[in-house]
Amino acid sequence: MKKLLFTFSIFIHLFVAGQSSTSFEHNGISRNFIYYTPTSWTQGESVPLLFVLHGLTQSGAGIMSITDFNTIAEANNFIVCYPDGLNNSWNADMNITVSQADDIGFIEELAIFMQNDFNTDPNRQYLCGFSNGGFMSYKLACESNQCFAAIASVAGTMSDTVYQNCVPQYTPDILQIHGTADPVVSYDGGPTVGVSVDALMEQWRAFYSCDLEPTMNSMPNTNILDLSYPERYTYTNCEASLELIKIIGGGHQWPGIVTLLGGLGTINMDFYSPQLIWEFLENKTCSETSSTIELKENPTKKILKIIDMMGRETKFIPNTPLIYIYSDGTKEKVMKLKH
Repeated sequence: MKKLLFTFSIFIHLFVAGQSSTSFEHNGISRNFIYYTPTSWTQGESVPLLFVLHGLTQSGAGIMSITDFNTIAEANNFIVCYPDGLNNSWNADMNITVSQADDIGFIEELAIFMQNDFNTDPNRQYLCGFSNGGFMSYKLACESNQCFAAIASVAGTMSDTVYQNCVPQYTPDILQIHGTADPVVSYDGGPTVGVSVDALMEQWRAFYSCDLEPTMNSMPNTNILDLSYPERYTYTNCEASLELIKIIGGGHQWPGIVTLLGGLGTINMDFYSPQLIWEFLENKTCSETSSTIELKENPTKKILKIIDMMGRETKFIPNTPLIYIYSDGTKEKVMKLKH
């Protein structure tokens, strides 16, 4: 693996700016991704990193073409990465199984790869996903050891499994964008797609100890021909930012983007969602949003093993919540801070 990464480093540094595609092996499987580095980027500068996760049947190249986050990255000096899910899908524990790949491990390894080879800032890593990619963003927010400072999900919520087992290690800022007339991932949820948008927002409201009711702010309805309009709900007095843009009459689409390949149903044209998403994500940092705890190890007990929050046996990792299993049968959640 070290030899592989060294080879990548030589290749990548020949393409200091612009769009490139490559791959590496994860769990013995070749995993592909596209990335874009802005012309202003230099290796000595630590810049934000945005992962854009495609929907079911889509690809990294396809979601790049639809959203054009490259132009936004160029204007705002960040790196954007479009990974491919295996068989055009992500393992987000969907109610109807679409993948069994280790996608959390892949995205975590990809994040470390980008940190090592491009000096991306681990405290300014962001997730944006559409549909199945939105579901995957929430799974990462709930289960990953990597800190993603903020996430934005378009037309994707949480599967029942992820919703019921969500124990986030960090407190990412969250933006949910969803149409009330979405014919694929219903706003009201269902047995095939997962929880409703309202249930999703209530779970994160409770996680972040927000006020019970959000503040609703009307957004401009600049296009009366699109048969839809947006409402923006902002939760207050929270441990992290939590917002919902509810598209009344909106379909399974990226607002502001007319495309035959983006989704199904009505496309709201009152705002350009990629730009709005970046304006929400930018300047969010893990140092501001991540919650930390520190518990002292009990010296009277012998540690039998340490497991992570996914139940996988591991070694001690600083700044990461772990479960210590002791010789007397007790368990303890421990997070040792390394400054």
